[in-house]
Amino acid sequence: MVGGPSSVSDFFGHLLVLLRAEALAPRHHAVFAAARTRRPAFARHATLESVLAAMADAREETYPEREALTRALVAEMQASPSPAWTAALASSYAPMLCRLRQRLRSNGVPKEDLDQLVLATFLSVARNFPLPRWRDWTAVRLRQQTAREVFRYLRKERAEQHDKYTPQQLAAWLPDTRPVTPMESIRRTSVRRSFVRRDAVLVQMAKASLPHSDVEVLMATVVRREKLRTYVSRLVEGDAAETERTYQRLKRQRTRLMQRLRTQAVDVAAQPSSGC
Repeated sequence: MVGGPSSVSDFFGHLLVLLRAEALAPRHHAVFAAARTRRPAFARHATLESVLAAMADAREETYPEREALTRALVAEMQASPSPAWTAALASSYAPMLCRLRQRLRSNGVPKEDLDQLVLATFLSVARNFPLPRWRDWTAVRLRQQTAREVFRYLRKERAEQHDKYTPQQLAAWLPDTRPVTPMESIRRTSVRRSFVRRDAVLVQMAKASLPHSDVEVLMATVVRREKLRTYVSRLVEGDAAETERTYQRLKRQRTRLMQRLRTQAVDVAAQPSSGC
């Protein structure tokens, strides 16, 4: 899923240009003027164009102002239905969005869909960003969360494309449980790079041989990379003692499941081929 600059489509760049034009449209002047009375970060800026210019100044000494402007843009986006804020925030972070888009390549997802995925994910992250909880490093958190959600989606798409695997692939993609020695480190690194395919193998094997509840645990914590405690918190609400008991139970269950799946893969791979 990593590509060069040529991975960015003309449509994505054009889309960002359109968003900037939308942010600076005269019909939004009154919207920004009203926001200036609510957001101290906007006080020294007469227009959204001035805000975008300040956000484009990447010098280290300007970071505090850019942080304040980012939080003001996010706050207005969350509080107001006006498209001005969505467009202004996306325009402010256009360089970051372009860099992320450059990294993406997927045989199963059209370029236009990747364009929309990056932009829609960023706006969704911003719309749900917990400003009261996280009061610093807003720009970094927006970038990290956006990238995390984009790659999580693409991993899921990649996993769903893999339906069947040979025993040899199963044995190669599922690492054993022996300690890694220095001589093995190079070989095991290549296995690590195949984590997307390995996760897909686990799911396919689980679907074939495990109860639905076990499959759900693997889907959540192996494929979607969700933390087990987060997964448990969605299952059990309110009762801390019950949450901890469920967590410990599922932790042991998942360990047994992973060991079982790895053992199955090794056993299948060791069987002699019936081919000619």
